[in-house]
Amino acid sequence: MAHNQNCNMAVPVFCLIFFLMPGASAFVCNFTDCEALLKFKAGITSDPEGYVKDWNEANPFCNWTGVTCHQSLQNRVIDLEIIDMRLEGSISPFLSNLSLLTKLSLQGNNFREEIPTTLGALSRLEYLNMNENQLSGAFPASLHGCQSLKFLDLSVNNLSGVIPEELGWMKKLSFLALSVNNLTGVIPAFLSNLTELTQLQLAVNYFTGQIPVELGVLSRLEILYLHTNFLEGTIPESLSNCTALRAISLIGNRLSGEIPSEMGNKLQNLRMLNFYGNNISGRIPVTFSNLSQITLLDLSINYLEGEVPEELGKLKNLEILYLHSNNLVSNSSLSFLTALTNCSFMKKLHLGSCLFSGTLPASIGNLSKDLYYFNLLNNRIRGEIPDSIGNLSGLVTLQLWYNHLDGTIPATFGKLKLLQRLYLGRNKLQGSIPDEMGQMENLGLLDLANNSITGSIPSSLGNLSQLRYLYLSQNSLSGNIPIKLSQCSLMMQLDLSFNSLQGPLPPEIGVFANLGLSLNLSNNNLDGEIPATIGNLVSVQAIDLSVNRFSGIIPSSVGSCTALEYLNLSKNMIQGTIPESLKQIAYLKVLDLAFNQLTGSVPIWLANDSVMKNFNLSYNRLTGEVSSMGKFKNLSGSTLIGNAGLCGGSAQTGLQPCAVQKKRRKLWKWTYYLFAITISCFLLLLQVACEDLLAISLQREAHSSGAIEKLKQCCVHVVDAGMMCTEENPQSRPSISLISRELQNLWKQMEFGK
Repeated sequence: MAHNQNCNMAVPVFCLIFFLMPGASAFVCNFTDCEALLKFKAGITSDPEGYVKDWNEANPFCNWTGVTCHQSLQNRVIDLEIIDMRLEGSISPFLSNLSLLTKLSLQGNNFREEIPTTLGALSRLEYLNMNENQLSGAFPASLHGCQSLKFLDLSVNNLSGVIPEELGWMKKLSFLALSVNNLTGVIPAFLSNLTELTQLQLAVNYFTGQIPVELGVLSRLEILYLHTNFLEGTIPESLSNCTALRAISLIGNRLSGEIPSEMGNKLQNLRMLNFYGNNISGRIPVTFSNLSQITLLDLSINYLEGEVPEELGKLKNLEILYLHSNNLVSNSSLSFLTALTNCSFMKKLHLGSCLFSGTLPASIGNLSKDLYYFNLLNNRIRGEIPDSIGNLSGLVTLQLWYNHLDGTIPATFGKLKLLQRLYLGRNKLQGSIPDEMGQMENLGLLDLANNSITGSIPSSLGNLSQLRYLYLSQNSLSGNIPIKLSQCSLMMQLDLSFNSLQGPLPPEIGVFANLGLSLNLSNNNLDGEIPATIGNLVSVQAIDLSVNRFSGIIPSSVGSCTALEYLNLSKNMIQGTIPESLKQIAYLKVLDLAFNQLTGSVPIWLANDSVMKNFNLSYNRLTGEVSSMGKFKNLSGSTLIGNAGLCGGSAQTGLQPCAVQKKRRKLWKWTYYLFAITISCFLLLLQVACEDLLAISLQREAHSSGAIEKLKQCCVHVVDAGMMCTEENPQSRPSISLISRELQNLWKQMEFGK
């Protein structure tokens, strides 16, 4: 009986415990936090992945996606994390009813409209992240009510206006990110009140004015990003007092003056310093050699002058050094490069577009084995490329373009197995291309253009299976185009123009099916017919075979090059008609067939081509009437000049009307008839003279058969000349001046002058 009484007492206690357990009873959303969440859901207009489908009264709201409740306080939300869910809509002002909320993470969605001012009532909120949305309007000054806030990230939105003064009251803030918005005005000095700040990110906005000197009091500041604004003035020396700084970025502003040397003495924790793209002048501070922790130093695109301090070689942890696009100079031995060989972790070194002169030291072969990007383009470096360049086994990109380098190309380039891009163009390199270059198995781009390289193109280049871009133009290369080059099946751009290459264009050119940019073989001595396989280049955008000795016809297969926008076959000896297949090339904008021997009429489809911007058919043998319809209404005369057989067209072409040309042809016909009669009469008189001369010769030289033979030849040549003048085809008739020269030569050959 006692046992039953104990049991009866246990049941109500168990029931009470069960009732008090969250989520154990039937759920009804009659709590403030639950209602606030449902109103937040009501503001969501799109949930493509269905993340908030479980936000309904069938589930306890503490189990909803992204919702975290207090462990001891029942049905109280403390954390709302809706991250990268691609939700669209607006942020409900009723979120302010989540009075115990400490963390609100809404980043990576597409929330629009303004940030609710009511969020300022969340006095316990410590973390607020709305990064990467499409929020607009002003920065809500009411957020100063979140006095517990330590982390605030509103970057990558469309916020506008100025930073409100109330932000300076949020003394507990340690992280403030407002980058990538449309904020304006100056960077306020009152930000110096936020003495707990470790990160201040205001980049990619429209801030103007100067960097506040007052920021120098932020002794805990580790990250300062002010890049891509419109800041002016000098870099405050007071920033040197922010001794905790690990990264500072002032890229893309209008800052001027010199770099404070104190930065090098005090910022011992600095790992990244980026002043790229300003108007900074003066010298690189020697004190930067004290930045022992720095891994990235970028001072490029400024007006720095003087020599690069050799002391930078003390930066043992330096991985990236960008000094390009300045007025920096060097001594004749480029000794600072030798000093940089001590930076054993160097990975990227960009020294292009400066005023460096002198010769490359052999010591560059001792640069870091981790160096994969080395750029010295657009300087004044002269002399030979040292053979030690082959020791930089980690190189992926080597850029020596546009210097004064001479001598031969080192065969040691063949040792650079990882090299993908090699730029040696616009120098004074001589000699031949070494066969060893065919050993760079990962090479995708080779630029040797604008040098004085001689010899033939080595067939070993065909071993470069990854080659996509080959630039050999404007050299003195000779010989044939090697057939083995067709093994580079990934080729996208091939430029062999302005050389002395000979022979035919190999049919294997059609193997370059991936040629998606251009084929330029212009200004060589190539001959033979254009192979029909050129039609396999279905992706190429430009073909230039001009100024060669190509003959034969334009292959109709060119019409298969459907991506073609530019076609230049001018200044060759191409015959035949303009193929109709060209009209299949839907994107053709420029067509140049000038200075050939093309016949037939001007294709009428050219008048109706809406894409064609420019075409040139001048100096050929085209005939017939030119249309005055469509594009031909405004056709320039230079487009068709030098085609004597054309007539009609618009007034701008300068061609004769076809009726006038017919009369002119008739007049010329009668003129030739008259000329023929005149020549015939002349020949008759000449024949009589020949007969008289023959009779005299027979008397005087009865024993000489040579005189008789001469007279016979004379009569035959004269009759032939007369018959040529009566040819029906005007293009086959010789000119009067030519006949005159022929008769004079005949006179001399017969030795009548004696």
